[in-house]
Amino acid sequence: MAGQEDQEPAASVGLEVSQVVELPRPRTPGGQDTARMYAVLTVTVRRTGAAHVPPAATERDPEAGAAAGAGGAAAGTAGARLAEVLLIDHSSSMVMPPSRLAAARAAAVSALARIPDGSLFALVAGGDRTAMIYPRRPGLAVAHAESRAAAEAALHDCTPGGGTAMGTWLERARQLFRELPAAGDGGWVRHALLLTDGRNEPGYETRAELQERVERCARAFGCDVVGIGDAWETEELLLIARALSGRTRAVADLTRLPDELASLTGRAAGRDVTGLRLRLYHRAGVRPHAFEQVHPTRVALRPDRVDLSGVGTGAGGPVEEYDLGPCGEETRAYLLCVGAPYDPAQLGKELLLTEVELDAEGPAPLRLPAPQPVLMRWTDDPDLYSRLDPQVAHYRQEEELHRTFEEACAELKLGRRTAAETLLGTAWRLAAETGDTAMQDHLRRLVRVRDSASGAVELRDRVAKFDVEAARIQSSTTVLPGVHLPGPRPPGARPPGAAR
Repeated sequence: MAGQEDQEPAASVGLEVSQVVELPRPRTPGGQDTARMYAVLTVTVRRTGAAHVPPAATERDPEAGAAAGAGGAAAGTAGARLAEVLLIDHSSSMVMPPSRLAAARAAAVSALARIPDGSLFALVAGGDRTAMIYPRRPGLAVAHAESRAAAEAALHDCTPGGGTAMGTWLERARQLFRELPAAGDGGWVRHALLLTDGRNEPGYETRAELQERVERCARAFGCDVVGIGDAWETEELLLIARALSGRTRAVADLTRLPDELASLTGRAAGRDVTGLRLRLYHRAGVRPHAFEQVHPTRVALRPDRVDLSGVGTGAGGPVEEYDLGPCGEETRAYLLCVGAPYDPAQLGKELLLTEVELDAEGPAPLRLPAPQPVLMRWTDDPDLYSRLDPQVAHYRQEEELHRTFEEACAELKLGRRTAAETLLGTAWRLAAETGDTAMQDHLRRLVRVRDSASGAVELRDRVAKFDVEAARIQSSTTVLPGVHLPGPRPPGARPPGAAR
């Protein structure tokens, strides 16, 4: 952040570590990794000054591309600027019923209205291949009143047809974002919004081809995904959203679709804090097992960089660095799991396992927190090492909720209603214990609740496919820990997050 010392910080970033530091002493001679340490790292971003207001575009040509508009969008703003690509399904299935295409067009117009002046955008029609809706030639247009009106007119002139190959839509977005000028590369938030009513058709794109294209787009831009109708494939929508750091929505009521797309676009426009990086400095001998985002969605993370120089010299452990992507005013939580070698001389001593540091490389100055430690202490006292950290337990319980619900869906698909009912009862209890009211709302469409505390439920006679798949999407999101702490568990059950 050289040269930014005298600027007012655009945002303040907080970092907290939540854990129980005690671990049980290994019982086997020479035991190196019989217990694992779990810790929740919570990152918060809060505005400190005036709200970010993108500047007016200096280029008024409705068809102007990124190169012409980037200078106007870059001047006079502390945060990053939005580049938005709307990927709207225009396959043949969108015309039946006709209300589906009308709703998609209305939703796209609502999304356009939330793109700030001076931002860049494009509208793309997706089928088994892509076509530019606006601007007509490949590129990104500058957002202002005239260009939005021209885009709306072009949207209504576009005729649906063909099959579905969503990977090609994402590839088009990647190509459009790649045209952003290199000089503004660090100051752009690249975001796509994909709306579909169907699944990929193997004749146009296989699952393996979709996976390959999604992986090529990873880290190039973020993407939220919205499914309408009931013919989309949950695994495909979640595959895209997870790899591209986005959220997934299932919308049953088409009258709600414009508000949904407007909300997602507005959220992307507000995530103009960029360049945040999280580093994990592990001490010598520490073995990293897992690092995943656990709120607002569950995503397994891979480090962007790993420095093993300390391992080679014996001076330290690996250093892992993660790009947190664009942020707005929000809270994110991450679950860290590491193991450490045991030394009898360290029994009862508090030791540093990992130091957590936040750094920033973005265009706006940020107020960053001091590094925070992840600690441990070997002990023989079961009253200490058997305790559960409330936040670790909360997110492990959310993981159990997701796993249980997926098992219930598998039983439903096999027609095993009794087994599914039992699992859905467990899912209801877990949702209640974690305070996940949104998941409870979805579960009510599948079951009648007889006893909320015990999780006694009765499967409804008729369960709509959309309600099951929408609940699967909901179970991939989590809620922040609140007053709802883990309740009593059945005898013999292992508490989530317990040391083992």
